[in-house]
Parts: sequence; structure tokens; C-alpha cells
Amino acid sequence: MAATMRLPALLALAGAACLPAVAAESVPARQGFKWSTAAADTFLRRFPDPDSIHWVNSTNHFSWQAGYAMFTFEKLWRLTGDARYLDYIRRYVDQQVDERGNVPNFSPAALDNFLPGYAILFMYEQTGLAKYRIAATRMRDGFRGYPRNSDGSFWHGDWARHQLWVDGVFMGEMFLARYGAVVGEREYAFGEVTRQMTLALRHCVKPNGLLLHGWDESKSASWADRRTGLAPEVWSEGLGWYAVLIADVLDYLPGDDPGRGALLGALRNLCRGLKDVQDQKTGMWCQVVDKPGEPGNWNETSGTGMFIYLIRKSINRGYIGGAEYLPVAEKAYAGIISKAAVDPDGLVDIRDCSSIGIQDSYEAYIHSPKEVNPFAPVTSFILGTSIMEAR
Repeated sequence: MAATMRLPALLALAGAACLPAVAAESVPARQGFKWSTAAADTFLRRFPDPDSIHWVNSTNHFSWQAGYAMFTFEKLWRLTGDARYLDYIRRYVDQQVDERGNVPNFSPAALDNFLPGYAILFMYEQTGLAKYRIAATRMRDGFRGYPRNSDGSFWHGDWARHQLWVDGVFMGEMFLARYGAVVGEREYAFGEVTRQMTLALRHCVKPNGLLLHGWDESKSASWADRRTGLAPEVWSEGLGWYAVLIADVLDYLPGDDPGRGALLGALRNLCRGLKDVQDQKTGMWCQVVDKPGEPGNWNETSGTGMFIYLIRKSINRGYIGGAEYLPVAEKAYAGIISKAAVDPDGLVDIRDCSSIGIQDSYEAYIHSPKEVNPFAPVTSFILGTSIMEAR
């Protein structure tokens, strides 16, 4: 996510959060009510054209915001079977890919720009149409010559020279993992995925299993420690994207993949670390994840949704034990829905969200705006609540 573009990417009608609303505690009593589908349906009402998903003051709709929304709507479609979610993804993809498989708005200038290719691969799986395969292959070719650090780790973008961001690892490797499984080049694709994820762990993981926000090989970024090159803190949403990636990537890697064991170990360490720093009062996780008791720290919604997803999916897959971790997920679910409210028009607003780039200090992280309804946190809310509400 480009620091120069990290403006509050508020959803339209975000001001509705200031109107009278139905408290979260009273809504689930309605028969059949689910926060995940209520929030998703609100998203569709506010953004019927998926090309409207982009930064404020920008028109680039082929980047991670839309890609992450499609990523989550696919999961919701698989859970609910609701054709509206499938149609929304199809409309988005068909507005990006022409009949010859060209993707005019794609630029391999940043890892963020690869994530929408995940939805293109999904449509290829659903239809078998050659144009989607061609488009995905053209995007895959964007990795040829993509800039790297001396150890092979990808730069976050050409504007972030020598910088590895843990959220950027999700943006690039989620696409590449599915590409390997669906289209081919499995040896390259899976090898690159495990390589990039392992390099992020090597540089950014802390003894508690959580990952710092980023690493700068040049040590020249304002946020980089002049000795280690590391970012100062573990940011909620940034760690959240790595959490979602590590939860999902094992679905694509073969059982005998040489990098699988290390990633599974990292997943378990991450879940353990999250359990240890969960806010025991609210069940949520904080903006600076592993400092819940520090002055000024606050419960952040987007990362919490992502961590719920990691923990619940890891239980479902048998990676971690339900007896130990299901109470963690359930407590977090109770916390995250307290950040939601239904306005008089039946629209769901999500508060206490953070959409930022890497910051220079603890103080900068905790004093970042508490946003209402940015794209990614709304999507993360849907991701976390949907896996908990699945039957």
C-alpha cells in the first residue's frame, strides 16, 4: 500500500456512522441475522459498480483494495451460495480483462497490483475461458525482472526501494500461489511463494511469533532502524494480511512441498503469539498488536477480523487445537461485532479501523486516525465474521 496514497479511504456514506444506529448487542437477536452478510450487502449497496473501489482522489481500480474485496466475496459466495457475490466478482473481472486477455490497468510496479489477478484466476476456474488464463499469465510475467533485495526478497514497489512489507507479501504471493495451482509453473510459483514468505519471517518475525511491519535493506527509510532496517512495531492490519496468507497458502502447496513444514510451524507460532496478546477485556487485538497494555493503544477492527480468520480456519484444517483456540476466536468475534452498527437505512457501519503505511514510531501508529468504513477493514470484518457464522 503506497504511503503516498494512504489517505483515509472511507466508504461512501461513512458519515452514516454519526446517525442513530442499532447497537451490535441487540441485532443478532433477529432471526437469521448474520453480520457478515449484512456488511457484505451494505458493501454491494454502496458500491454496485466494483470499479468504484479505489483510493480517494484516485481512479485506479486495479489494485489491492478491489482485489481484497473480490478475495473475500469469493469466500462468502462459497459459504452462502449467494449468486450476487459471484456476479459481483464476474462484473469486476470482466471490466478489467478484454476479449484478448489484455489487462489495461495492470502495472507490475508494486506487489499491491497483483492481488486482483486472484479474482481473474477464480473466473478462469469457473468458466475455463482462455482470456482469463491469458490475462493471469500476463500478470505472472510481471514478476520477471521484478526488483529484489540482495537476498531475493521482493521490493514492496518501485516507489519503496529495498523495502519488504509483510502486507505486500500477501498481495503478491496470494496471486502466485493460485497461479501455480491453476495455470502451471508449479515449481517456480510454489518455490517463489515459500521463498518470499520465509524471507519475510527471517527478517521480521519476533520471538513471540508476530511479524514487524517491514524491513528496509538500505536502512534509509524514515521508519527503518539504522542498525537492523526493521520497522518499529507490529501493525494490526499489516500482520493481518500475512496471517490470511499463511492460513490460505497451505491449501495450494502440495503436501510434500519442502517449504510447507516451516510455514506450518510459523502459523502455529503466530496463532500462539496472537493468543498471548489478545485483549482479555474485549477479545480484540490492538493497533500495535503485541503492546495491548501500553498507553494510547486501541482495539483495531481490521486486524482482528483477519486474526479471527487465521485462527478459525487453522482449527478447521486441524493445524491447531480447537479446545485451546476456539475460545480465542469466539471472544474475538464478540469483540469485533461490538464495532459494528446498523443505521436507520439498514446499512452497516464499521468503526475503529486503520488504513496506513509503515509508521516511524509507536506514537505514530496509535495516533493514526480511527477510521469508519475504509475498504480493507470492512472486507476484513466480513472475512472474520463469515468464517465464524458459517454453518
